[in-house]
Amino acid sequence: MRILVTGAEGFVGGFLAASLKGDGHEVFALSRRGAQGMLECNLTDPQAVGRAVKTSAPDQVFHLAAQASAARSWTEPALTYEVNVTGTHLLLEELRAYAPAARVLLACTSDEYGAVAPEDCPIDEDTPLRPLSPYAVSKVAEEWLGRMFFSAFGMAVIATRAFMHIGPGQPPRFATADWARRIALAEAGLQAPVIRVGNLALRRELGDVRDVVAAYRAALDFGSAGEAYNVATGEAPTLEETLLTLVGMSETEFTIEVDPARIRPADPPILQGDASKLEHATGWAPKHRLENTLAEVLDHWRSRVRGGMEG
Repeated sequence: MRILVTGAEGFVGGFLAASLKGDGHEVFALSRRGAQGMLECNLTDPQAVGRAVKTSAPDQVFHLAAQASAARSWTEPALTYEVNVTGTHLLLEELRAYAPAARVLLACTSDEYGAVAPEDCPIDEDTPLRPLSPYAVSKVAEEWLGRMFFSAFGMAVIATRAFMHIGPGQPPRFATADWARRIALAEAGLQAPVIRVGNLALRRELGDVRDVVAAYRAALDFGSAGEAYNVATGEAPTLEETLLTLVGMSETEFTIEVDPARIRPADPPILQGDASKLEHATGWAPKHRLENTLAEVLDHWRSRVRGGMEG
């Protein structure tokens, strides 16, 4: 099968492309910077997108490319809307023209739900969308673009709303990766044993990236066009509990300090999902335990520090 993956240079995209290639599919990976072995493509450039679609002639498309930082979206909202909304519209237009039969997955986010009362959790797909950041707003728009192309043109577009996920190789702009990196550096004596944090009272799912990849593939293979599916574990520990689990894997004593700059203007107190719809449609279920994934994340950063790649 010929499969187009946008955002293949990113954290989840790398795992997804590797999974697809491992199963023998012909993968056309898009990269904004033209990484080795990938097709160079700026998703806001109609000609570049058209060339990528014509070259790949895909049977399936996984659209993961995005400005994916909620924090950055507050300082660069125009960029966020341009990449996430305009870029998605251009991709769908080119697919309609040159690969109208392709099945398309739009990788959206649980941030679309916004603030949900604890008593209303876990969140299912019927929960109203109340986005609380420009990033979340852009993803609501992206999802509705997909529904419009489904309704207007009959394109097989499916959306997933993934809750937070982690894994080895995630960049340190994400909390758990940042904490693990700081632990590894402190263990090696390369920085003080201090971890600066935002709001640790937030409750977040922390699924494994490999489970998310399996969910995306299952949703595109077996999901219904025009539908949205949560990708969730159903468990949402506090960030404090997660941090203490990581710190407990080290023999170094750490000081934890709250950094006001790491607290967002608006942040849902809890994001806990119900993935029953996806499970019933596809048979998917998460397989990785959080403690094991956190240990892999920490080992990843320890390896980078030992190899002199961090300092």
